[in-house]
Amino acid sequence: MKRYVFSIAALVGAILTATGTAFVQGGSATKPPPPPTTSPSRTQPKRTTTRPTSRPTSRSTPQAPKFSPTDPQIELVLIPAGTFMMGSPDGVGESNEHPQHQVTVQGFYMGKFEVTQAQYRALMGEGSSYFKGDELPVEQVSWEEAGEFCRRLSQMKGREYRLPTEAEEEYACRAGMTGDYAGDLNAMAWYSSNSGGKTHPVGQKQPNAFGLYDMHGNVWEWCLDYYHSSYIGAPIDGSAWTALSNAGAKWDVNHVLRGGSWDTSANNLRSAYRTRYDLVSGYNLMGFRVVASTR
Repeated sequence: MKRYVFSIAALVGAILTATGTAFVQGGSATKPPPPPTTSPSRTQPKRTTTRPTSRPTSRSTPQAPKFSPTDPQIELVLIPAGTFMMGSPDGVGESNEHPQHQVTVQGFYMGKFEVTQAQYRALMGEGSSYFKGDELPVEQVSWEEAGEFCRRLSQMKGREYRLPTEAEEEYACRAGMTGDYAGDLNAMAWYSSNSGGKTHPVGQKQPNAFGLYDMHGNVWEWCLDYYHSSYIGAPIDGSAWTALSNAGAKWDVNHVLRGGSWDTSANNLRSAYRTRYDLVSGYNLMGFRVVASTR
């Protein structure tokens, strides 16, 4: 999986020139070198005057203990069912935020926080985040890796976990609000104006009205949907838009990202703002949270 570290200003120009919403690539993040390994100590064999009756045992490198996943203890919040206007009104926002349309969402559970590095390691055994800290959101995670985390969590808990649909993400982000943000942005979000150029531990800012933290900023959050250039033909029942073609909107194999990040301007943190990236790349701006159905 490709890993990169870059500025959001660079990322935005490269991948969504056509839609006005894009990332621009920057330099590659290099992983720290692996810790040095030490060879097992050599011991001198005892001298013997008789020929050995069996072949000597070859030395082997000690094997690392087998990883045993543990429960990452994801805290969930019940998001009530409801109907909202998804996207932006005419004359407002980016072209891919139109047409604004009414969507009815069934109730669901959503992670109270973005998945942290400690939670990711507990289930996956490793992580490659650029910024290091147990309570920091995991980043440099691709859409495929986020999906694999959900698959393993579902298997462990005996309950389906998945990435949120784009409609669920916007509905949960708005938390009943119709404006650009779910409250005072500086009080609720880590973004380019206040982040100091890094991620921050989850849950330090104010939650929205649904009790969710960091729905604006900190890291972009992957959604289940394929990206489409407009909402023409989009589902109106809150389900994921997984069709790879439709009559109205141009599609591609990239997936939707929502919410903005620590390196994002206030405009790109708007509840209606949407962008995309391919399913195998992970950057230090991208993380995720999980959802589970009420059934």
